[in-house]
Amino acid sequence: MNADNTIYARYGTRSSVENAEKHMSTRGLAATMKGVLDIHKNVGNDPPDLSGKQPVDSKVKKPNDFPSLAGQFKSELDYDGAVTKSCLHCHQIPDAQRKIYRDAGQPIPDRLLFPHPLPTVIGMVMDPDTKATIRKVASGSAAARAGLKPGDLIVTINGQPILSIADIQWALHNAPSSGSLDIEMLRGDDPLETSIRLEKNWRFNSDISWRVTSWPLRRMGTGGIVFKPATHQQRKANGIPDDRMALRVNSLGKHGPHGAATRAGVKKDDVMTRYDGHDEDWTPGQLLGYIGKSTRTGQQIGVTLMRNGHQLELSLPVQK
Repeated sequence: MNADNTIYARYGTRSSVENAEKHMSTRGLAATMKGVLDIHKNVGNDPPDLSGKQPVDSKVKKPNDFPSLAGQFKSELDYDGAVTKSCLHCHQIPDAQRKIYRDAGQPIPDRLLFPHPLPTVIGMVMDPDTKATIRKVASGSAAARAGLKPGDLIVTINGQPILSIADIQWALHNAPSSGSLDIEMLRGDDPLETSIRLEKNWRFNSDISWRVTSWPLRRMGTGGIVFKPATHQQRKANGIPDDRMALRVNSLGKHGPHGAATRAGVKKDDVMTRYDGHDEDWTPGQLLGYIGKSTRTGQQIGVTLMRNGHQLELSLPVQK
């Protein structure tokens, strides 16, 4: 950030709880910082367009202005009491943003359901030791269709200089629900341009199931179930085709709204094969996305479960 609050670049990301530093390295941070200094040298001359990197204006200026957070937090932490509870946690902001839509009975926007998607969503695995060099391109992905290849260095996206994986995530976070991304890149010493086509619901390929913000969605639509994709052996044991839904119950809550699934009769290691009439081969994150967009408080959702080879039909409440 410049002294005038202009954002040059962002750095740091994660895609899981267990392997939190997978997408970061000191070499990558150094490469990003060098790129920032190169831009800073030209601030008074011919600086690149940084407008797309700046924070998006929000109608809510302070956390306590959110209806669900109003009056909960003071300007100082309660070091003599419940200090953790007196601290506003980062995940509570997107939770509060989503709740505005939920309380109004409206679908939660994709941008709030799947925030800051990783480049893997469009088929790019990046090298964390560089600014933004592609390590791998997934076959058949949007990036592959655009002609991107391993070793390509992403220079700009929609005109904004890219200096890190987090910069790519910011560009994806603010990308349209469908449309395209204009890419400038270097392939060796050769500058090239291409365009990545974003298909409808492209964000649904983003894994949000590990995020803390997934817990309210689990409460809303699953009654407190943590799902994991069933293994091939578990599919076979329950007679589930490889292209159909097979989400194994990894754990369940026991109390309050997070115990609703337990009270409905769901058990650990049950495999869900249908949710609200859908049997597509969803990931846990895609299920949570469906809950945020397509369910409403007060509904009863029919689910089909397999337990030791036997089919069960149960109902889960959609909660606030």
